Amino acid sequence: MKNKMKKLAVALVGGIVAGTSAGAWEPGEPVTTYWFGPGCPGTNSISLAMTDAWAKQLKEGGFNTVWARTPEEMGIAAKHGLRVIYSIDPTTEWAKVDLDDPAQKAALAERVNRVKNHPALYIYEHYDEAAADMFPELARVKEFVHELDPEHPCWHNLLPTYANHMQLGVGGKEGEPQRMGFGSDRIAAYWEHVRLFCDVYQPEFITYDHYQLKKDGDSRKYFLNLGIVQQNAAARRVPFWNGLQACTWVPGGLASPRSPRIPNVDEMRYLAHTTAAYGASGLYWYVYGRADHTGTIAAPDGTVGEKYEGVKKINREFIAFSKVLRNLSLKAAYIQGVHAPGTTPYGSQKLFRISPEQPYSEVKELERHVDSTLVTRLESPDGRTYLMFVNCDYKKDRTIRVSLASAAERFDPENESWTSVGGEFDLSLVRGGGVVVRMAPTR
Repeated sequence: MKNKMKKLAVALVGGIVAGTSAGAWEPGEPVTTYWFGPGCPGTNSISLAMTDAWAKQLKEGGFNTVWARTPEEMGIAAKHGLRVIYSIDPTTEWAKVDLDDPAQKAALAERVNRVKNHPALYIYEHYDEAAADMFPELARVKEFVHELDPEHPCWHNLLPTYANHMQLGVGGKEGEPQRMGFGSDRIAAYWEHVRLFCDVYQPEFITYDHYQLKKDGDSRKYFLNLGIVQQNAAARRVPFWNGLQACTWVPGGLASPRSPRIPNVDEMRYLAHTTAAYGASGLYWYVYGRADHTGTIAAPDGTVGEKYEGVKKINREFIAFSKVLRNLSLKAAYIQGVHAPGTTPYGSQKLFRISPEQPYSEVKELERHVDSTLVTRLESPDGRTYLMFVNCDYKKDRTIRVSLASAAERFDPENESWTSVGGEFDLSLVRGGGVVVRMAPTR
């Protein structure tokens, strides 16, 4: 019975299976969380403490993983059935520790030993968006944490594709040092940045954030970033998460055309469903709430409104989709309509057709994917094909006609059940929304 209970705990909560490599970490239920909000490190969060009121609100909002800075806050999270992200430094999101400083090393050891056996502990948060030259030292800190606690992984969050060479620590523009042999090709430098992170830091899972929704349009490399991270995660057989935009942090008077805008619920659904379509195991919203950010999910006094109600449903849909797709092998990502870097033109395959047909065009910077559909193709170990269709036009509901090479079933995320739809059927896609179908197994 004890062994059965231990296996059940791993399935629900997640953990590193004893005696196995980092890649054997079992993440449990797909993650829905946030960065900045109750329990987060630093002084700009909406509350300095996780309370019963915050925990209850988060649980009801479809969040299953929260932050805490003390064992007492962890106890509150546990009471509400929530997993905990615990920062190795409670004062700042840049949780840098100098292991050559005896005082800092001892403080880190004390902090880990205080919580490592707590039933609510899920992961340790460890720095955010480091340059590549920091990876060796961060890896050293991660290994020290694992010496103290081999059961829980460390989380370091990566930069996006639009980070500059100085931030990446790879490449360089004219007049700058040419780091690690890379020139001014930022995407090549980004690939190298992610590769170095995986080789040096050896993560148990990979996360990053890419804020696509700008004041005057959408950045064009959102899907490219999804693909780069997904491919690196798949190559190392580890899960990945995506950090999704929930607000703006640039005041209106200071905003440029490329500054982040406040996304609405439809735009947030688009971000979550496209993330699920690539097989992600988790997402975090930036931010749940923060006093110096605008348009957050919750206000500093705990007040919530339409955005909270929308995210409540989006979080639950993401978990349901991720349960189906996250352990499958992503074979391709197509866009019918306005094509994006990092995806394959829709017309290059014969597995499915969509009508009405949309003319092919390359997306321009700050252009929206009007009347466009993302379709990801994933396969199970037994060769069964799964497709996720996402309406990339988050400003209007759309109905498309799908014709497949074989009969299929449609997934209902609310009931987590499947219904036969045949080989040709209509899909009604809400703004930014997605649908999963699976084709009949080949014989």
